[in-house]
Amino acid sequence: CNMLSIVDGVPRTLRLDQMIRLYVAHQVEVIRRRTEYLLRKAEERAHILRGLVKALDALDEVIALIRASQTVDIARAGLIELLTVDEIQADAILAMQLRRLAALERQKIIDELAEIEREIADLKDILEKPERQRQIVRDELKEIVDKHGDDRRTRIIAADGDVADEDLIAREDVVVTITETGYAKRTKTDLYRSQKRGGKGVQGAGLKQDDIVSHFFVSSTHDWLLFFTTKGRVYRAKAYELPEASRTARGQHVANLLAFQPDERIQGVIQIKTYEDAPYLVLATRNGLVKKSKLTDFDSNRSGGIVAINLRGEDELVGAVLCSSDDDLLLVSAQGQSIRFSATDEALRPMGRATSGVQGMRFNGDDELLSLNVVREGTYLLVATSGGYSKRTGMEDYPVQGRGGKGVLTIQYDKKRGTLVGALIVNDDDELYAITSGGGVIRTAAKQVRKAGRQTKGVRLMNLGEGDNLLAIARNADEPDETDDNAESSGKGAKES
Repeated sequence: CNMLSIVDGVPRTLRLDQMIRLYVAHQVEVIRRRTEYLLRKAEERAHILRGLVKALDALDEVIALIRASQTVDIARAGLIELLTVDEIQADAILAMQLRRLAALERQKIIDELAEIEREIADLKDILEKPERQRQIVRDELKEIVDKHGDDRRTRIIAADGDVADEDLIAREDVVVTITETGYAKRTKTDLYRSQKRGGKGVQGAGLKQDDIVSHFFVSSTHDWLLFFTTKGRVYRAKAYELPEASRTARGQHVANLLAFQPDERIQGVIQIKTYEDAPYLVLATRNGLVKKSKLTDFDSNRSGGIVAINLRGEDELVGAVLCSSDDDLLLVSAQGQSIRFSATDEALRPMGRATSGVQGMRFNGDDELLSLNVVREGTYLLVATSGGYSKRTGMEDYPVQGRGGKGVLTIQYDKKRGTLVGALIVNDDDELYAITSGGGVIRTAAKQVRKAGRQTKGVRLMNLGEGDNLLAIARNADEPDETDDNAESSGKGAKES
């Protein structure tokens, strides 16, 4: 950039580096002139103090001379001759108050003279050393920044053809953590050290009592993160846009990063490197609608997010998963019904982004959809009830059916066990979080939950206090504190009741 400035009284057009050099030179000159002024004042004060010290050293003679003098001029001349001082020092002696003749006051004068002489030596050193003058400029600028500085509020965006901001960000792996209530952060992977089985783990994020980590994965800083909300919208951000924080920090709420609409909550997060990572994205709503769309349809630069699915009335988004036409999908309802159907184009045809979808599952009465899952071989469906009961059932027990039916029973209800609060696809290596209405959070290994058939009631997952209920379960996305086989709750794999 070029800036018009007055240099030594002459208008000049300066480059930025010239402007900075001239500014620093001006500040150095200000420091030099200020130091010369302070040195002059200090030397004047030291000169007077030296005269006072001479007078105090010959106090009796000074008092006798002043008492014998008829006028001030006679006294001044006498002091100049007696003490070998100049006129300025003599006037200071004559103006000295009687209280300064006390011993303590005399010591104060001597101490002040010593302090000023040290100050004079320091000021002379500043004038003799240009490097000290430049250091003072740096220190004073830092004081200004500390007092008045704040973060930049505008973004510097590269012009077309220039290097993009993203090109300046290193491609490295980071650990992305997102909590149930929407707090997100990225952390350097080397802060999560590798451990052997039986280790104590490392301290994780300091969360509120009723918050849990719902997403925890390793991502490249340049990967896309897709945030799906209950209102059927999707927002995206690069992993490097998440705030970088320590392993124990909670992070910041994603509402500070993404332009969420009122009352929107995160329902799911999907990580992709490109929009070619999977053929399709499947969405499901609380009223049982499902929609399969091409993942590439969601590649949009709109900062305010885009519509992922058109919701009808008070319907809400329940889940979002990536899949191919070879996969099977499993829907589970809040009253324990489940339906497994194929994701082929014949069974579930692809639809545009801004559509409502088709009926994936029908319900009895006031039942509604609880979860959407992609079926994987060798996994289990784990369900949990509000009464603290749970079980896991092999996927081979769930037959493939046609889309749009009511499905088959996945758990038997009774008053003691309560209603279904969670349904997850898990394997033997997974761990689970369970959160209660009292704000408590426990963790247990998935393999500690007993295997059982579809039409069974399940076993106790945890013991609940009076009036307490199980609210939700989630796959443990965080690093475990203890890598053993025991659950960290009072409700470990109890006998079936």
